[in-house]
Amino acid sequence: MSTEYPKPTLRPGPPSDAARAIEGERAESCERAARADAAAGVPLLAVYVDDDVYVLNKPAQTYVHDIERLVERGMVKCDDATTVDNRATTRDVPFNASESARVVHRLDRDTSGCLVVARNRDAIRSLSAQFADGTVQKTYVALCAATADYDGVEDHRRVFTGWGRAKYGLFRLYDAADIGRALPGNKKVKVKHAETTIIVERVITDGVALRFCEPPTADDADRRRHRVALARCSPLTGRTHQIRLHCASLGLPLVGDVRYGGPIAATRDGPIDAPFSARRVAGALLHAERVAFRHPKSNLRVDVHAPRPPWARLYGAP
Repeated sequence: MSTEYPKPTLRPGPPSDAARAIEGERAESCERAARADAAAGVPLLAVYVDDDVYVLNKPAQTYVHDIERLVERGMVKCDDATTVDNRATTRDVPFNASESARVVHRLDRDTSGCLVVARNRDAIRSLSAQFADGTVQKTYVALCAATADYDGVEDHRRVFTGWGRAKYGLFRLYDAADIGRALPGNKKVKVKHAETTIIVERVITDGVALRFCEPPTADDADRRRHRVALARCSPLTGRTHQIRLHCASLGLPLVGDVRYGGPIAATRDGPIDAPFSARRVAGALLHAERVAFRHPKSNLRVDVHAPRPPWARLYGAP
């Protein structure tokens, strides 16, 4: 008997009750932190700046709408590592509330790294179009749990699936054959395509310990190996949670991404200078390390890198 609507893939499945509770706690914690930072006047850090565009190093565990409020108030600063690409400017480039700056794309709450801000109307139009057209190049580094479902056969994969919001508003993956089919609740909403290149650069087993939300069953305990994988991901489309879903579909859920089956904690023996390694992970470990686009005025290529976070350095991201 055929179904009226397409069915989501089995992996990743819907979040457990424990994962939902953790996500609720994280959301409240991030909102409290955002209010405290705004009240204290904590500025955002730009890693690239010129008169038309700047690129922020977005902190993890922050919502983009909170970032936008700080951008509107001009709460942005440069430091000695900031790339200033206009000879008429200095590191004291003024950021003020009078300019029509706008964030032109989105990053998930837990994702850190490159976030592009256009500083005038022409730049907004140009950069928004580039993101919409898929011509902006983006690279992310992710720390994944290499579960028993990860076969480890291929270290370079191009993942092509359907994507959409399933029943109860959850983002899910669908078979590629379902692309274009209507989803429940609104026949105008259809399964869209999602495509990501995922390169597993190294799998680490020595000294690694993982802890998941739910206690393992006897079968899980036998199958579950304590190993993590460092992966670089390049999304060719820009669907919500795309990298997280595609990694999980390969048996590589992100460390900290309890929504899609990732462990809530990861530790590694040996010299450790990263504080996250000794406690529960605050969120999915995903970092937007690089963004490349055409400058809205000169049309020259701009290629920006954000510094690696502590967890990426700990696990040897080059």
